[in-house]
Amino acid sequence: MQPSPAQDRAPQLVGADPALRAVLRNLELAAQGNATVLILGEHGTGKSLAAALLHQSSPRAAGPLVRLHLGALSPTLIESELFGHERGAFTDAREGRQGAFRRAHGGTVVLDDVGLLPLPSQVKLLRVLQERVVEPVGGERAVPVDLRVVATSAVDLAGEVEAGRFREDLYWRLAVVPLTLPPLRARRGDLPRLVDVLSERVAERLGRAPRGLGSGALERLVAHPWPGNVRELENALERVHALAEDVSVPIAPEEFDFLVEGVAGAADELARLALSRGLGAAELEQALLAEALREERGNVSAAARRVGLSRRTFEYRMGRMQEPEGDAS
Repeated sequence: MQPSPAQDRAPQLVGADPALRAVLRNLELAAQGNATVLILGEHGTGKSLAAALLHQSSPRAAGPLVRLHLGALSPTLIESELFGHERGAFTDAREGRQGAFRRAHGGTVVLDDVGLLPLPSQVKLLRVLQERVVEPVGGERAVPVDLRVVATSAVDLAGEVEAGRFREDLYWRLAVVPLTLPPLRARRGDLPRLVDVLSERVAERLGRAPRGLGSGALERLVAHPWPGNVRELENALERVHALAEDVSVPIAPEEFDFLVEGVAGAADELARLALSRGLGAAELEQALLAEALREERGNVSAAARRVGLSRRTFEYRMGRMQEPEGDAS
């Protein structure tokens, strides 16, 4: 099946945000070689799309692009899906099967949610990366493969290594070229362009005309934290297009009221989590302010707005946190 024009676009990576452009530039450079690439980022930031762009921009573009969503596979099927199996390797294995690595020979294999790979399978993946050979389940010989490996993860793999859930040697093999996609809340200036592109995409999918934003609607979108990132934005736009009685009427701010439902209770949930981890108010405030400042790339005024403080109060609280303990001056 040929992709439709709407499916062939790349809306998740549309934008002029400096952090996003830097990632795309590094992706373009990495595509020219054969290094293993690890694409990190929150759910909905466009990791799978970035992996596809990497393949399409590489000398392997004419070869196959094979993706495997590890989070959607049961532990008993992962090794067979990755490495393949021989006939009779296990019950119901009436025929042999080539795994993702052999199907991707000459091209690229994308391992989505690589952090969910069980430890035993991590050992076999490490061998693929080191030796470029695959040993099918039930097989007696290793099969050479020529491919590039791209892995994606929404979890902090370095933290998984520290927790003992992910092999350190595998982590370093995967993170030859690490790329981190910024969350949507950190690039709100891209919202107008994203809304235009995504509205065209969802309208074409629904067979309707795209709707523009009415007065106050963009401000409503800018104020939303977007925990689901670009994927959440696309879903929101599809909803207001699908439920529109008159597509010629611009989208009103109140049509996005349902977005509040997605973040309702989040503060309570975070409070419960913090208490269960033994964190206090001072630690939470310090982490919140520091994260806001990091996401706004050192822009104090923008960081203050993110947390609902004046610039002066923000600077005062940050300065208080940086005072050495026991300093009575």
